[in-house]
Amino acid sequence: MKHLDEFADLKTLDPATGADPNTLHARATLDRILTTDPTPTPRRPRRRAIRLAVAALAVAVGAAIVFVPRDTGPLPTGEAYAGWTAQPGSLSAKERAAAVKACRKQLSDTPMDDVVKNTDPAIVERRGYWSVVVLLGPGGSEASCMTSSSPRMKGGGYGSIGGPGRPAPGPREISISSLGAAGGGDFGYVTSGMGRVGADIVGITYRSKAHGLVEATVENGYFAFWVPGKDLEDFEPAPVRVTYRDGTSAEVQLKIG
Repeated sequence: MKHLDEFADLKTLDPATGADPNTLHARATLDRILTTDPTPTPRRPRRRAIRLAVAALAVAVGAAIVFVPRDTGPLPTGEAYAGWTAQPGSLSAKERAAAVKACRKQLSDTPMDDVVKNTDPAIVERRGYWSVVVLLGPGGSEASCMTSSSPRMKGGGYGSIGGPGRPAPGPREISISSLGAAGGGDFGYVTSGMGRVGADIVGITYRSKAHGLVEATVENGYFAFWVPGKDLEDFEPAPVRVTYRDGTSAEVQLKIG
């Protein structure tokens, strides 16, 4: 809907201009103003180097954060997650250290800053331009980041912080930290799952609606996977196949709670 310049139109009704408010033009202008939708058209947000609380994020046990990268102009459709792979790629020791450092920096200056400072990396993986870092802290506290290294979106992404107190899962149990779909705008949408796994679990494969089989990273008692799109936008259970240390496997439905 076209929105009017009400101030310009109201000037034509101002008695100080000498205009007659009872003229056909004045009455038509008044009717037009009164019938105009007062809700402004949403403006496309600019990317800025700040951190914002985000509501439409995957269900997470803790505080959710989105990182907004520097302003680089609109992204072509699909560019945000170009290069994504169903299997996680490898990182050099230098790249791993840089990803962990960037995650800690992005999660600093939050209400749980002390938690982030006292964490060690549990998972560091990359798919295309995006790196996922899971940080483990004392007492079961944890933090995670999903960060872009694309020249067009460098430093943008998502993150979450969870407080201590969560019990460790049993040998064949999975404890979900976050699960669901998040995103919108220039980023598009992403579906992800992260959490803790028991000592007998050595592999997890997610069956994506849009991308088929997706291999999760399973390291140091944690797992993480993600895919572009809105696979779990209604936060329904995620179908996965879990592989155990003895070579057996089982179909499992991951869900929060």
